[in-house]
Amino acid sequence: MSFKISLGGDVVYYLGAVGFFKALDEANIFNSVEIHCSGFSCIPAIVYFAKPQIAYNVLSNAWEEAQKVFKNAAITSLDELSKNILLLYKMSTTANEESAKKKIQEFLEKFVPAYEIKESDNIKVHAFDISEGKDTILLGDSREVLLKALPYPLDFSPVNNFISSSWVFGIPEGDGIIYLDWIEKNTPPRRATDYLLLATFARTSAIVNDRIRNAKFSHKINLANSKDNFRTISLKFYQAGQMLVNAIREH
Repeated sequence: MSFKISLGGDVVYYLGAVGFFKALDEANIFNSVEIHCSGFSCIPAIVYFAKPQIAYNVLSNAWEEAQKVFKNAAITSLDELSKNILLLYKMSTTANEESAKKKIQEFLEKFVPAYEIKESDNIKVHAFDISEGKDTILLGDSREVLLKALPYPLDFSPVNNFISSSWVFGIPEGDGIIYLDWIEKNTPPRRATDYLLLATFARTSAIVNDRIRNAKFSHKINLANSKDNFRTISLKFYQAGQMLVNAIREH
């Protein structure tokens, strides 16, 4: 089957995408479609590809720790994100690459199995190469690949000149697109950092919406609030997977 499925990954809630992969697996199409991931959706994609029987438990255990390691990527409030950026600016804090690599490496070694991602595999991990200014599909050791695919600029500096592709494009192009609508805009913009974030998200949203229009199937998962737990999020992804399976079968 020549069908390309794409997932975003700009918040840690994409760990719940394990539910989506479970739905595809139950329909016996997980290994017959191309899964293109970026940012945090690549963690469940890689874990499920390697160890489908225990993927849910592994990611459930990773849930709380991920929100501590990737602090700003766990925030869904524009106001809270803006405050954090302003605080970092006032403290003149800069992310150190070696420190960033160490924190991400420790997380990956704890929760992600190490194996070789090959060109022939149906999991395609995207990251943005800032030295070349382009989106890249990474191959090689799964942990080394994720080390480049996960750096979220608000938390980490680039690793080997790579950052999360989700920060730049929101989501890869695909025939089927699954996207998490997560931004809570609780208050009108007041600070310069509010407008900076809004401009960044508006640019990304425009790219995402364009890719959704060009897709054969798309589904936006609404994040009810930042208190949604792992079980709730993974169920929403599971339901999205079922809808995609039905759409594929109908065509």
